[in-house]
Amino acid sequence: MPTQNSSTESLFSFVMADKGGKRIGAFLDKMNNIVPWKEIGNELSPVLYDGHLGRPGFPVHILIKALFLELWFGLSDPELEEQILDRVSFQRFLEVKDRTDIPDETTVCRFRTKLVELGAEKELFEVVSEMIDDSGHRINKGTIVDATIVDAPKGRKRDDGTNTKDQDAGFTKKGGRHFHGYKIHIASDVSGRFVKETVITSATVQDRSVFDELTKKETKAVFADKAYVSRKKKKEFREKGIFWGVLDKNERYHKLSGKQNKDNNQKSSVRCHVEHIFAWMKKTMKMRGIRFRGLKNNTFHLTMICAAYNLRRLASVIKEV
Repeated sequence: MPTQNSSTESLFSFVMADKGGKRIGAFLDKMNNIVPWKEIGNELSPVLYDGHLGRPGFPVHILIKALFLELWFGLSDPELEEQILDRVSFQRFLEVKDRTDIPDETTVCRFRTKLVELGAEKELFEVVSEMIDDSGHRINKGTIVDATIVDAPKGRKRDDGTNTKDQDAGFTKKGGRHFHGYKIHIASDVSGRFVKETVITSATVQDRSVFDELTKKETKAVFADKAYVSRKKKKEFREKGIFWGVLDKNERYHKLSGKQNKDNNQKSSVRCHVEHIFAWMKKTMKMRGIRFRGLKNNTFHLTMICAAYNLRRLASVIKEV
């Protein structure tokens, strides 16, 4: 005979089942089905909380889910708390039964700070990458390399002569415009479905400087725009039997031939797929500006955005769960 508690939970599940927006609800339900949240939480728990520090007031996997909600929908900590209170789909995703099950903004902030201190973004990104590989939906026919700038506030001068700007952010010039912030460098598969590697730097760092790190595992083909042109790399990759798909560019006294222009067009038809990733991150996930200060904090945040993007793409290519 069911207990009163189990009966209440069953009634709650029945009432909540058809509530909330269908599109977002379906996405979050799929995320609950395909991601082993509890297993991820169990693996992180011993690292995050030892016997001396105590345990959090919420299960670790619930706090991880809360962070991914922020990333998927471009929310701040206060906005997340407000949205959970307001949206049935968020409550169902976080297994909320009453208001005491909702993590407040301070709890989420402290949890993120702990993850940043541990550099946990690398492990979480790899967990998602392994899920993609296991699903069989990654197309391993080559790598596209690209980077985009994420703006950071330039700061203001204080009365004592110091400045409030982020000291880890840097200035750069692109297309005749000046930017201040960070760069997110990524390597994606040739279909532009998933991010394979990511490196976060100051905006002053040249794109080519992280090329080797992003392509170290590639054995078939590499595609990139003219910012990555290198005769030395071109020779190295061709000697390894790796197709060099980096666009050629005009030199000072030598314009591109008709064949080079044609080759560039063919390479661009592949390379352009990476632009869809950045467009999605900036438009849907609201990665238009830096939210945090310091390279360490932003390495965590921007790497996690890539992990969240990968999960969202995985949900879109898995038809049935």
